[in-house]
Amino acid sequence: MEQDFLKEGKQTKITENILKITLKFTEENFDLVAQILKWIHKNLKPNSDKEIKDKVFRKRTADQIIKDGFTTGCTDIALVFIVLARAKGIPTKYVEAIRNKWMEAGDEDCINGHVLAEIFLNNKWHIIDPTEASLKFWYDRWIVYKVGLDSWDIGIHDFQELKQKFLEFKKNFRAKQIK
Repeated sequence: MEQDFLKEGKQTKITENILKITLKFTEENFDLVAQILKWIHKNLKPNSDKEIKDKVFRKRTADQIIKDGFTTGCTDIALVFIVLARAKGIPTKYVEAIRNKWMEAGDEDCINGHVLAEIFLNNKWHIIDPTEASLKFWYDRWIVYKVGLDSWDIGIHDFQELKQKFLEFKKNFRAKQIK
């Protein structure tokens, strides 16, 4: 099972550029994870320009994000983390999550989700929040929507698909709770 998450997704291809970056990482286990997270937060700058975000949201590969030198949020940061971790031999899941509060009473025009990762180290899965550069022990504020190799692997290529899938999930989730 964990070996499935060493595979490349269409957004998380391990390119020559990515392999070159990973040569700089010399640590092991959680120290390696920390080294990868530090590299991301040092080398990729956040870009909150709405026009740019609308243009590139869920449309770039991890390699493109690295080459562009900027992230537009949690998806970009997670994609880069995932590809770098996999390139170093750490099985890593892409985890699309939805905030609990939004599921209960969130505005349908303002989707509230987050992308995390799960890494397989020391014979068990651990939750990593690449955006916060932190280890989580449970999905306290989140409901896991889907797990895969990357965003495209779970069928989300842009904001409209994200919104449609989240709203459908929310509707089905509420229907199950009523029963």
